[in-house]
Amino acid sequence: MRGENLEKKWKVLGAFLLVSIFLFSFISAGVGIKWDQQSVIVQENKKACITYYVYNPWEKDVYAKIDLSDELKEIILSYESERKFIPAQTSSAEALPTEFCFKSPRTYEKDCWIGNILFCKQECGEEMKIYSGEVEAIEISEAEFKKGGTGGSATQMSVSAPIKVGVQCIAHDRNLSLIYIVVVLIAGTLLTLNIIKRRKNKNKENTKIIKSKKNK
Repeated sequence: MRGENLEKKWKVLGAFLLVSIFLFSFISAGVGIKWDQQSVIVQENKKACITYYVYNPWEKDVYAKIDLSDELKEIILSYESERKFIPAQTSSAEALPTEFCFKSPRTYEKDCWIGNILFCKQECGEEMKIYSGEVEAIEISEAEFKKGGTGGSATQMSVSAPIKVGVQCIAHDRNLSLIYIVVVLIAGTLLTLNIIKRRKNKNKENTKIIKSKKNK
């Protein structure tokens, strides 16, 4: 009985060692992420940038970039991130700054006379819209780092940080400058046509006078 128990213990210990070796080899490279803010307020349809810090305490050099979680990708219009080479054994204290920029969505309804772009005014009576999600430090391939393409991640390893994006509504009156410009152009065109017509009539009268003098 004791022999069977001892054998079971050795099997459990052996399995634990195998799992430990596997995990150690799996995390021999990777990235970590640091941040100094968990929320940001941006103006509607404007670009904003945040700096995150990535590090690599492991034994292998890695390449990394900042990406968005799926729930934020659905509402952000566009985004871009620096790609960074992170040497092995880069500690948290030596984390490298990595800028991440994105464009916020059009969030609030506007009162427009034509479509959704002309002669609009914006009233901001609603509460600020806030979107929650995560930013992720993702290990990428050397090919993606060098070419800036979509070579993907060789290991698909990533770590994330929570973030809330508040989209600020900017109130403004209806812009009627286009109407004023059109009115000025029409008035200028009519004035020019009137001047041309007067000159033509004057030339005709002068021609008639010259002909009458010749006939006499």
